[in-house]
Amino acid sequence: MLNIIKDFWFLFGRLFPFPTKPGLRQVGSPDKNSPVLITANFELTVRQVINTLNKDGINAWLLVANTRGINVWCAAGGDNFSTDTVISALKSSKIEEMVDHKRLILPQLCASGVNIHSLKKRSGWQGRFGPVDIKHLAAWLQSGRPNPPAEHRRVLFPFKNRLVMGTNLGVNTLLFAILPLLLASYWLPGFWWKSLLLIFAAAILNCLLVFKLPGKPGLQKGLALGGIAAAIFTVIAVSALHLPFINLSGWLIWIIVIGAYLGYDTPSWSPLWRTDMKELLLGERNTEVSVSPEKCIGCGLCQNVCPAGVFGRDLLSGKSTALHLERCQACGACVENCPAAAIETNFEGGICSCPTCQILNKLK
Repeated sequence: MLNIIKDFWFLFGRLFPFPTKPGLRQVGSPDKNSPVLITANFELTVRQVINTLNKDGINAWLLVANTRGINVWCAAGGDNFSTDTVISALKSSKIEEMVDHKRLILPQLCASGVNIHSLKKRSGWQGRFGPVDIKHLAAWLQSGRPNPPAEHRRVLFPFKNRLVMGTNLGVNTLLFAILPLLLASYWLPGFWWKSLLLIFAAAILNCLLVFKLPGKPGLQKGLALGGIAAAIFTVIAVSALHLPFINLSGWLIWIIVIGAYLGYDTPSWSPLWRTDMKELLLGERNTEVSVSPEKCIGCGLCQNVCPAGVFGRDLLSGKSTALHLERCQACGACVENCPAAAIETNFEGGICSCPTCQILNKLK
């Protein structure tokens, strides 16, 4: 029953930190040769990791790092899942007494905050980044490959995830809008609850249709959603509701405003897009990232940590190159982990300019 309540909360309130106790967990019957994994102490993440390990029959030691109850991706971007965080978790857990090796599997989405070279130098532990999704861990461990295959290092945004993020986007937006809506209802009776339903429905549709809407992620897709919704509302209002022109005009403007805001805020709910202010508002791409061929040593680590598949390998030189710049979401994982400082960018990794993160960062 408790897990059902938690799942209901995460369906609508995943924005907020939800910590579980940090420390060492035994999953199955691990021994001194069993793999050691680490994750954030976001309750949902820990539960999903343990459930998947049990389902796949993996006996492992699981370190739950204190990330203030924030999920892996957001914690790494906000300096709550860092090299220091990992070293602290290793020391406080006394995991060295439990195993005969010093190999640590890290979630790939923490790569923007954790430098595995510094981790090795400071703690003696050899870090490796696992697949983006824990469900692919078993196949990777069984393969014996040093790194997960390319298709398991890419972040996806499938229908189920978009549905959950849509509900969270709707609730998050309503938290900021409910007071102004209630005040406006003093002059416009019923405005608050009609807007509440409109915002929540538009938030879900915005996430579900994000790949189908015209324009670039951000304001453009939001305006497209608002325009489509306004057109549908016009047909209904004229044919069935018979609204006066002034009322119809007001609702059309309000629908477009809601769509624009939701489109602008949507990229903050997935690591697929860089949430840069100019890019979200104007659709102009600011991101610049390149690999210096003179410095690159061809280790391929940038390819392993990039969740968007930006980097590839030059067939002649064997060195890395930025093949898909349009995919870059400026997380900074490549810069953080390049051992030769060969990655050149025009951004500061881990900084998000979306409305949600701007407010949360100010509350820290």
